[in-house]
Amino acid sequence: MNLLARAAGFVVIGLGLVATIAGLALPWTLADGRHPDLVTIAGIAFVGPLLSALCLAYARTEPRRARLIAAVAAVAGVAAAVIATALTRLVEPSAGIGLGGPVTVAGSVALALGWTALAVTGAGRLPGPDWRPWSAVAALAVVLLVAAAVGVDWAREGRFVNATTAGVAPPAQVQAWPLPVAGVELVAVHGDLAILRAGDGIRAVWLGSGTPAWQYLRTDLASQAAGLVDDAVVVAFGTDDGVLVTALDAGTGAARFSQRYRSGKMATVRAAGPTAVLSGSGAGAGELLGIDARTGEQRWRWSPARNGAACDVTDLAGTAETLAVALRCRAQGVDDVAVGLAAATGVERWSWHAVQRGGTELRVYSTGAGFVTLTGATPQRVTYMDATTGTVGARHDAAGTLAVPAGPSLIYADQGGAQAHLTAVDPRTGATKWNMGLAGLGGYQPVAGTEANGHAYVLWRGPSGALRLLTASTSDGTTTEERAIACATRCPEIAVAAAGQHAVIATREEKATQLYLSVA
Repeated sequence: MNLLARAAGFVVIGLGLVATIAGLALPWTLADGRHPDLVTIAGIAFVGPLLSALCLAYARTEPRRARLIAAVAAVAGVAAAVIATALTRLVEPSAGIGLGGPVTVAGSVALALGWTALAVTGAGRLPGPDWRPWSAVAALAVVLLVAAAVGVDWAREGRFVNATTAGVAPPAQVQAWPLPVAGVELVAVHGDLAILRAGDGIRAVWLGSGTPAWQYLRTDLASQAAGLVDDAVVVAFGTDDGVLVTALDAGTGAARFSQRYRSGKMATVRAAGPTAVLSGSGAGAGELLGIDARTGEQRWRWSPARNGAACDVTDLAGTAETLAVALRCRAQGVDDVAVGLAAATGVERWSWHAVQRGGTELRVYSTGAGFVTLTGATPQRVTYMDATTGTVGARHDAAGTLAVPAGPSLIYADQGGAQAHLTAVDPRTGATKWNMGLAGLGGYQPVAGTEANGHAYVLWRGPSGALRLLTASTSDGTTTEERAIACATRCPEIAVAAAGQHAVIATREEKATQLYLSVA
């Protein structure tokens, strides 16, 4: 047994020497690849690898003092591990924990373990050439390497993440809506789940019971934006030099990937086929990133600039093949531009300059196989263009103050003069498909809308602040449901999302960290 323990001690010391030296050479942060100062590195190197090497040489010349020498080296290894651990804990999580610190800690711990084994066994011979004892030592080395890899991964990432996945949906139950849930944004509805972004990550809630389904939360980074892309929730967390992007299966919460990218602050995540497009907003938006939502591969970067100067990003919309970016450029006066990018490569396909009609920023929506742009003040001018070529088609004046894309149609909601109404328009021709007057909504204003499964969901706010949700058929405007939405607060921020037969309304007080959800 002493032979095996002695052999294992020497092997572990060797692994510790290699790991400690490698850790001191590797970056300790992901942002800018920073290292500890040279004095600290020299101190760890002395009490760790250098002292161990000296003790190995000294023990060969003084075998009677082998136990004392091993004990001294073991204490030095512990000291190196304590120093490296303290320094690793000083690294700001937003800078990213590089491999250097955790690997140095693992190597120092290995040195301490190996020397402890030699202090117990003392001096003596090693196993002979028989493969059996050495195979046991090799198995131990593999176990230690696996344990070290798990420990390094936990130190770099696992200790900051609190993640769960969804199980079987609980039985539906009568729920008192609105339901308070930690969050700042309603990201999407997916199947029977409402997906919410909070400052610390993503939560999903079962619509039938209002209970948590899955979550992905971080204690080290604040979330900036999230979106539903290719059945995955893609969320961007801010770091010192860019963003950490994590993709989670929308139905289960299982992670697809988690990768860092150099960028500015992100404000939106949009889908363009299987490409997740991350963008800032307004002035100083920085570069747009196109990321494969399945693998995390960065497909492209694109800088919103014209005539040698950066432009403001005012809106984004995507189809399966093309991303449309709305810009406001000021290099040569105020110029509103829509640019079409290939979703897979980020190559510019077309651009379109808007005719100015007031100071309202350019908006863009996807409608079927094309896009529409909205310019100017009320009534806004709507222009249809082909998504692939950018060829401009019909133009018409918006028939309402709120536009809701609904497949190949645009549905406008307007409070009107005498009566509120919904109007469906074919954007390719500008022709009106149907117009439906809405009784009982006098004084109400449309504030948010969405479409799913052949139904348009439009939220209206009354003069007193009360909310009403109108559900209408997208084919003919027939009202299928109208209900009051309870609002636990003044509800200055309102969002609605839908999928299948579910519509979810989220309200939030300004700067609050809690959403109130209602389900229709």
